[in-house]
Amino acid sequence: MSHFSAAQLLSVEGLVVVLTGGGTGLGRSTALALAENGAAKVFILGRREEVLQETVSLSKKDTIIPVRADITSKESLQAAYDIVAAQTDHVDLLIANSGYGGLPMSPPKPKPDGSIPSLSEFRDHLWSSPEEDFGKLIDINVKGTFFTVVAFLPLLNAANERRPTPVKDQPPTPTAQVIIVGSVAGHFRVVPYSIAYNISKGAVHHLIKMLSTIFTPYDIRVNGIAPGLFPSEMTKTAFGITKASASDGAFPKSELPPGRAGRHEEFAGLVLWMASPSGAYANGNITVIDGGWLNTLPNC
Repeated sequence: MSHFSAAQLLSVEGLVVVLTGGGTGLGRSTALALAENGAAKVFILGRREEVLQETVSLSKKDTIIPVRADITSKESLQAAYDIVAAQTDHVDLLIANSGYGGLPMSPPKPKPDGSIPSLSEFRDHLWSSPEEDFGKLIDINVKGTFFTVVAFLPLLNAANERRPTPVKDQPPTPTAQVIIVGSVAGHFRVVPYSIAYNISKGAVHHLIKMLSTIFTPYDIRVNGIAPGLFPSEMTKTAFGITKASASDGAFPKSELPPGRAGRHEEFAGLVLWMASPSGAYANGNITVIDGGWLNTLPNC
């Protein structure tokens, strides 16, 4: 087979994957795509048994395995790890996808006459934000992501230990990898929805870079994805995004350059590339997939 065939370059055949947040949205689509394209086992973690089972029922394969887990609890993560470790001796790819959008927390809008609120009004508006929700965002999006990665390090290391010796003129097997799902919100200087959410995703993006660096001696790669607007439970709540939002012409191009939200196939395709031999040289990257939304707003 040619080294340049798509079948080889983009193969995920035989991979063992752990995916958090696999019961809904982009996590569900990613699990289905990995299973459809030959992953040996796809363990999907989440709090809600019913949505995990729904993901399983949607797959034509029998390789998606549901595991109930709460990523904000180290005890729950350890229990999930033990369940996975009882069924496989290694994990090639960990996708930390679980996330929480939180409640709206944006600056007050200008007054009807166009004037901005006074600083006192601005302060009162922000001060009214629930402290508990801010903490929940950090707990799930940052702390939960961090401890998810830490929990599965032994199985990721085991994947590296079983890598075959590279053969001359043959592409090597990719090293173990972690993919962390952030958000374009982590780049925003403006607040379409929530200051706290932006902060949490900015922290996630820095976490990706730090973990990529500190795991380098262990040959465990860490990359990130920063999606824009895709249909999901979270974006439906925050922005009213539905499946119809991914249709051409659903948005003015001044807001979203493609005139639509992203399609799940586009996100899943990116994951397949990152998980395949084609993505084996990537480490420490955060790939933005937002249709150019960042081009329309101040960002860093």
